Amino acid sequence: KRKFRSRAHANPLADPQFEYPVSPECVDWSVLYPALCKDGALTQDVDFADVGCGFGGLLIQLGEHFTDKVSVGIEIREKVASYVDQRIKALRNENEGKYNNVAVIRTNAMKCITN
Repeated sequence: KRKFRSRAHANPLADPQFEYPVSPECVDWSVLYPALCKDGALTQDVDFADVGCGFGGLLIQLGEHFTDKVSVGIEIREKVASYVDQRIKALRNENEGKYNNVAVIRTNAMKCITN
C-alpha cells in the first residue's frame, strides 16, 4: 500500500477522462473476468458492486465468501484502483482457481451507475 499513496478524496467532476459504456453489454468483461467469460461476455451477471471499494478489503472478502457470485469494485482514484487490480492478480496467481469472481474498475460511479 505504501507505494500507492493517494489523496483521501477525488473530485469526481474534475476528471473528464473516463469513457462510459452505453450498457453492460458494451463492456469487454473478459479483461476483468477471463475465467468467467465466453466471447467477451460474462457467463453470469454481476451480483455485488462495491462502490468506492478503496483498497479492496470488502471486495476480496466477497470473493472468498461468495465463490459462486461475481463482484466488481468501483474506485475513482487511479493509484488505489491499480493497487486493488494488482492485489487481485497476485491472489489469482497464488491461489489457482480462486478470486476469478472479483475485479476492479476505475470509473466515476456517479456517472455510470445507471448501467
